Amino acid sequence: MKKVLFATTVLASLATVASAETGVKLGGYGRFGLIHYSGAAAGENETQVHTRLRLNIDATTETDSGVVFGARLRIQDQNGYGAARNSAALLYTEYEGLRVEVGNVNTAFDSAALIYDSEMGLVDSSFGDPRTSFYAFDSNGYSAGEENRMGVYASYSINGFSAQASFVTPDQTGATVVDEESSIALAYSTDLFTVSAAAVQNGAGIADNDAWFLGAAYKAMPDLTVGLNYVDEGDDGTGTGTDLGKTITLYGNYTMGATTLRAYVANNDYVGNATDTAFGIGADYDLGGAKLTGSIQRDYAEETYADVGVRFNF
Repeated sequence: MKKVLFATTVLASLATVASAETGVKLGGYGRFGLIHYSGAAAGENETQVHTRLRLNIDATTETDSGVVFGARLRIQDQNGYGAARNSAALLYTEYEGLRVEVGNVNTAFDSAALIYDSEMGLVDSSFGDPRTSFYAFDSNGYSAGEENRMGVYASYSINGFSAQASFVTPDQTGATVVDEESSIALAYSTDLFTVSAAAVQNGAGIADNDAWFLGAAYKAMPDLTVGLNYVDEGDDGTGTGTDLGKTITLYGNYTMGATTLRAYVANNDYVGNATDTAFGIGADYDLGGAKLTGSIQRDYAEETYADVGVRFNF
């Protein structure tokens, strides 16, 4: 009971802070539903309940000259965690289209425009996503051996053009010999077209794990968007120097009223695949403040993945 009362008091205090004019805001999302995977490990249930709650704590202030300083912490829990996890801190500054981050930063490759636009369903998944490993904002706390991980990220946008660059070292103390990741991304967008390119070197601190991405999307109608992504993947992590092949993904999204239909087909030529073709169809239904969403997909192991559930932002 004391733990419940203490937690309630903390949440009430946070809500008070968020409502005051201090520049502190709470936001995030929740989702819950069912996930089915026909390729579940031996002894595991193919169908399970999925839950996730993500809470972002964002604090900002602005100087008299218009320079913004801010920070983010994230608290997240989902089935399988056992207890909620919190992120390392991201700190940043912004001024007239320029943003610079330090700490637990976003990365240019992970933030590249269009790179995840074929995703669908409850957990925002697609087998057309990049398969290689690379750093991103870490929601769950750094892994063992990366307690001194440090990143620097910068982005600039003007008149539809954006450029991003990032650098992440797994151990900034220099006490261990590590490989450092660097990435860059460029994009240009108009009312009808978006084009995007990105590259990463030593992704996730893995030596010679290099990958690059090209993407384009076209709004064929006000409610129809089609896109094509290409990824030259990095190392498969087996230590043999074998890369994960090349991935080409064609996708489309069509909205009619409160319903959005999604579909993609992807081809990947990694030597370890059972099949080179993966595909998926999905749909979202806007409930007004939340959405009902689901998907059915087949992966490169010829296994079926499906999910359905509700997501709400706050």
